[in-house]
Amino acid sequence: MSTREPTATDIDVQGDRLAVLEWPGEGDPVLLLHATGFHSRCWNQVVRLLPQQRILAVDLRYHGASDGGEAAPDWGHMSRDIELLVSELGLNNVIGVGHSIGGHLVTRAAAALPGTFRQLLLIDPVIMAPQTYAAMPDMIGGVQATDHPVSRRKNRWIDAEEMFERFSQRPPFDSWQPEILRDYCDYALKPVDEADYLQLACDPINEASIYLNQIGNEVIHDLLPQMTTPATVLRAPPGEAGVMDLSGSPTWDGLAAALPCAREIYLPHHNHFIPMQDPALVANYINEALANRWQNA
Repeated sequence: MSTREPTATDIDVQGDRLAVLEWPGEGDPVLLLHATGFHSRCWNQVVRLLPQQRILAVDLRYHGASDGGEAAPDWGHMSRDIELLVSELGLNNVIGVGHSIGGHLVTRAAAALPGTFRQLLLIDPVIMAPQTYAAMPDMIGGVQATDHPVSRRKNRWIDAEEMFERFSQRPPFDSWQPEILRDYCDYALKPVDEADYLQLACDPINEASIYLNQIGNEVIHDLLPQMTTPATVLRAPPGEAGVMDLSGSPTWDGLAAALPCAREIYLPHHNHFIPMQDPALVANYINEALANRWQNA
């Protein structure tokens, strides 16, 4: 298995800094975009299973070592980050892999950069049904970030070990492979000035704001028919509590059919955290995308 260490680079986009990790290797580049609240190192175990491949992973705006900016989180702004990042790095024939919000962002970026992405792997992307977006003003209109349960995450930690011990016994983290939970905890915290404790690099208020800032994201449905990039959609079962159930799939069950060249792989025994539960499955589908195997079957 790969023991490669990545090179860390900062890329300036839209006046702010995005942190990028690159694992050197061969072939067309694989670009990994993580879910809300996480960071690029959550892909470590997937990368380990692709030892020869050139891979880049981004800390999205407001996450990890990247900047946030002064404005409230905006998905359109975040998707523009990815467009500019891909252009700045001169990437072509990209295999775009996005989990959750990462799947939404890479879809918008691929639509804006026709011919740049060779294939997409959308892992339970936050691309919801048209009727769900239509209901959003009533569902979350007027709800403040401080009202969202995510905003009340514990945000005072002694170290990553305390975080790991706390989360390893709690859902949904208890469904993750322990190595991935360890990667998440090891890189999730940052110092707080001169304080003797650590805080989450993705502030819980920003995380809650990302979940709530859905109005306007329905524009993605206008982009789907233009998406000629072949795509594989991995979809978990929906949750029972609507958009507040973070373990349930937010993905529209009509997504693959709405894309000109796509297939859906339904995973009834997984939850929303597919890469954390089964990195080998994700690596296998990345390899299929690299080889164009499903198109040629």
